[in-house]
Amino acid sequence: MAFASGWFIAWAIRRSESARILRFAAIGGLSTLTYAVLTLALSDRHGLGMPVTFASMAGYGAGAVFSYCGHRIVTFMSDGAVGFEIPRFAGATAIGFLLSFALAAVLTDLGGLSPSVPVALSCVLVPALNFVLLRKFVFAAACP
Repeated sequence: MAFASGWFIAWAIRRSESARILRFAAIGGLSTLTYAVLTLALSDRHGLGMPVTFASMAGYGAGAVFSYCGHRIVTFMSDGAVGFEIPRFAGATAIGFLLSFALAAVLTDLGGLSPSVPVALSCVLVPALNFVLLRKFVFAAACP
């Protein structure tokens, strides 16, 4: 078993695209978990009494900070200038947010579809878009 786990770890830290995608998914999942746990811990219904909208903003902010640090260090192994990467990361995050907002507005508010449709599409399209933006725009120097 030690050989198998050692092989997996060696593969996961390589700069191959498949390993990078696995790391991207892991960091994204942990970032989402950070958002969810913090939002629930702070909210008035489940935790410390903060209105849910503010708790969600705090959770989203914490998740975004974790996401940037995790993708910089683990996913893309970047040593680029933080002052260059952070504004680009914020822009990429905003684009993903706007895409999910637009999908909800068009498909549910205007199109009358179930909210599960834009949520499902966002769960696929936003991470795919984020991966491309992070790889090609934010951490481009780290991705040959």
